[in-house]
Amino acid sequence: MQNRIINIGILAHVDAGKTTLTENILFNAGVIRTLGSVDSGSTVSDSLEVERKRGISVRSATTTFEWNNIQVNMIDTPGHVDFTAEVERCLTVLDGAILVISAVEGVQSHTYNLWEALKTMRIPTIIVVNKLDRQGADFVNVLEEIESELQIASFVMQSSIDEGTDNAGFLSLWSDNNLLCDASGIKNQSIENLAELDEALLEKYLEGAIPDNNELLLLMRKYFLSMQLTPIFITVGKNDVGTKELMDALI
Repeated sequence: MQNRIINIGILAHVDAGKTTLTENILFNAGVIRTLGSVDSGSTVSDSLEVERKRGISVRSATTTFEWNNIQVNMIDTPGHVDFTAEVERCLTVLDGAILVISAVEGVQSHTYNLWEALKTMRIPTIIVVNKLDRQGADFVNVLEEIESELQIASFVMQSSIDEGTDNAGFLSLWSDNNLLCDASGIKNQSIENLAELDEALLEKYLEGAIPDNNELLLLMRKYFLSMQLTPIFITVGKNDVGTKELMDALI
């Protein structure tokens, strides 16, 4: 039986870490044996001389990998606003997208433009908050910015730990073996966002009878595919943290 094929675009404002994340995905999928670097101009998707010199993507680059018996065609798009037309051309072939946002800079002007284009084309999109290791990273603040600036209802998949350090990472909010005390209320807010879309869940929520994590994730997927709810993931591109979890989510 032929493998299922999905086309995924990866988009971001320039310097959010999109190309490094793409490199990590290809490495974890076994497409490349060593990780390239944007700074050294050795990444797979930045092959033009101008891209290697300037450290930015100028044209879209398509790579293919297999994950969990699914063939994924991934399009790494330019992050600079000057190449918006190139990005919009790629959107017509996508089944889904990843929008990368820096944990320090948050939602930037071009981030908004990209989101509006994805929304207009009705492309289900996962948002990834990257560069959590950088000084000044603030995951909760960026979440609030995403919801207010992009006007989305989010479903946060992970909670940050050790922000602004080289040990930065995450804990899953929806793993049955995770006893994390979510003092920030992120998990409860995600359930409330989901309940506002689903009447049956809202009734259960008001009665205090919340379904288990698997049921909630199935509901989340339903409203994600209809672009009513946006899942949020964490990655630390420099350290290849969160890549496999993101790849599993794509499938």
